[in-house]
Amino acid sequence: MNEDENPIEPSDESLTEIPEQDFSRAIRPNRYANLRGAFRHAVFVEREVWEHFGGEERIREALRLLVDIAKKRPA
Repeated sequence: MNEDENPIEPSDESLTEIPEQDFSRAIRPNRYANLRGAFRHAVFVEREVWEHFGGEERIREALRLLVDIAKKRPA
């Protein structure tokens, strides 16, 4: 069984044991924020889609083709 198929949700009891944290007044900035670069959006695809296309570049190509087809189609 794959752990993605049946994620274990925390119980209400365990959630009450974990104190809520307030990071609004954090002193240290996020040291990983600059690694983001030009990244603006994250898109999550199902494993089946990823395996079909074989990678992110082929998924992008398919989406661009779909956008081009949609633009050419009369409304």
